[in-house]
Amino acid sequence: MQGSGVGVLDKCMELTNSLSMSSGGLTALELARRTGMDRGTVHRLLKAMVYWKQVETADGTYRLGAGALLSASSYLTRLPLRRVALPYAIDLQNVISDRPAIVSVALPVGDQIVLIDRMWTATTPFNVIADLEDRFDMDSCTSGRAVLATFTPGAAAGLLGEERYLAVAPRLEKIRETGGYSFGHSEQRKGLSSMGYPVRHGDGSAIGALVVAGLEMETDMRASSSLAHHMQRACAGIAERLFNSSAV
Repeated sequence: MQGSGVGVLDKCMELTNSLSMSSGGLTALELARRTGMDRGTVHRLLKAMVYWKQVETADGTYRLGAGALLSASSYLTRLPLRRVALPYAIDLQNVISDRPAIVSVALPVGDQIVLIDRMWTATTPFNVIADLEDRFDMDSCTSGRAVLATFTPGAAAGLLGEERYLAVAPRLEKIRETGGYSFGHSEQRKGLSSMGYPVRHGDGSAIGALVVAGLEMETDMRASSSLAHHMQRACAGIAERLFNSSAV
């Protein structure tokens, strides 16, 4: 992994990134193997990170700590995409009405996509809400592919690596052919259909996406559906406010 040249900081960030990819936590030995660092170095860095509450530990396993939430919360609070997209996401939720579905605002971060806001209808089963992850590889989810399809082939390959890009390239081309709509079915959960659309300025790369994921909504997951048209208008409205309004 190429770093900034500030060795200690680079190593702490490698540990942070590794922990952020693990839902169950990692031992110092597992972190050493994943990062290629000496186990003693890992232990010393983790001790400092625990002190600053960036990491917490129990039974020899390390996880991200509450201190990491402070930085993330500050970033999300001031993020224009989140603030501007929220009313449009609420409108989409109203369009869905009483069908079991979740509307999310998605933000690309490196080769990952993060759902930074989610809202659901009253009929959405609790286990669907609770079990749905909020972070995915961009090439493995609907919203991520919607964003990737706005990149040039070179930019997408540079982000994903050649092997991952070649595997997803046919799907990205299909998304472009359907006017930017990305569809998925039973990818994150069996029976869950999804549709994503990018937030972008003109022909530039997308800075985010809206995504709707729902049960028994296969008929809505097509480019000609009323829901698709509402989603497209919502994303256009978000982009208009973000890029052309001095109020944001």
